[in-house]
Amino acid sequence: MSFLTPLWFAAAAAGVLGVIALHLITTQRPPPATLPTARFVPPGDARASSRAARPTDVWLLVLRCLALLLLGAAFAGPVTRSRGSSLARVFVVDRSRGALADARDSAAALLKDGDAVVLLDSAATIVTRGAADSLRALATVRARGSLSAGLVGARRAARDLAQTADSVELVIISPLTADEIDAASAEAANRWPGRVRLVRTSSAPRVGSAITLVSGEPDDALRPAIAALSVRAGRGVTAEAVRVVRAFPNASDSAAARAGTAIVFWPRAGTASPAAQGLWAGSATLVAPLERLAVPQPVAGSRTIARWADGAPAAVETALRRGCMRIVGVGVPSAGDITLQPAFVAVAQSLLAPCGDANSSVPASDSVAQLFARNGPAAAAGSLRSTDESSPLAPWILAAALLLLAGELFVRRGAMAVTA
Repeated sequence: MSFLTPLWFAAAAAGVLGVIALHLITTQRPPPATLPTARFVPPGDARASSRAARPTDVWLLVLRCLALLLLGAAFAGPVTRSRGSSLARVFVVDRSRGALADARDSAAALLKDGDAVVLLDSAATIVTRGAADSLRALATVRARGSLSAGLVGARRAARDLAQTADSVELVIISPLTADEIDAASAEAANRWPGRVRLVRTSSAPRVGSAITLVSGEPDDALRPAIAALSVRAGRGVTAEAVRVVRAFPNASDSAAARAGTAIVFWPRAGTASPAAQGLWAGSATLVAPLERLAVPQPVAGSRTIARWADGAPAAVETALRRGCMRIVGVGVPSAGDITLQPAFVAVAQSLLAPCGDANSSVPASDSVAQLFARNGPAAAAGSLRSTDESSPLAPWILAAALLLLAGELFVRRGAMAVTA
């Protein structure tokens, strides 16, 4: 048994010592004596205090001490914990678009009974039972990974392990790509109070876009940006089909989307001189004269690809079986050099990406990866337990203390009646 806040029990023990000290100081009435001049003595109760070698009113003393100790124990929050393994581990296993099967194999080779697994993609899934079976059936997904979500999930899983283990070690198994690290990742890693082991695995090959523009205009405003993206793709990169249509998609486009092609409906601008707008897509930002075109509001099964500066959706993607249909509400003027600007090409890279944003980022540098590895002892179980944990025994102990206090009241009245 241990206490959540042992300071309360220590204070109760100090109070018990004070009660014992008070019981060693006795107050007694001296024996009566007849005085001839008693009429000159003022009326009153004559008592004298003396120091006793043994405590007086032993039963009263016992009741008071027990009541104080029980009150201190109730406020201290006693909890009983079953003894388990001295060291437990939490595995954060990457299954996002940037990982390969070797992340699963590495975790399966290191996993032992009693360990917890946190599956990492855009969210964190905690597995505490049947972790080995979950790893055997693990498959990568096309979602971008979020290391911050995985670290938060690891802290929750460690809180449960800390109930039976003396210490907990964090093991991150991931290629640690740059796109799954955000501003909160380093802070989440720093909050882990012990050793962190990083096992870096192979990253998935980058997926490019084989873009086809369906347009009857040879001088279409999107052609320069598409040409620049095709040059960037380079050789030896797996490419997925992306078809950009300027007219409303027809039945053949829908069939191609269901077969795995990303159909991008990007209408032409209707205003010759639109106002300047701020646009964000992926990690790129563009400020240029752009026209806002209508796009459907995101619903279940769809996601927002780009947003305007005020947060309104600028491009929405809807999944269709193996592929997707994407509607871009960014009107680009036919005149001008907007599409030649690097910022526009960076935004277009997200707008013309394969379905599900399948582009895997490159692995993070070694200097960045070292931020998520730490030597030293494993995290102590006490540092991982929840601060708002409650004790199921506290109400019962408090009730017992109140009963003893009530009994102390009756014993004290009986003792006063005897002395009287």
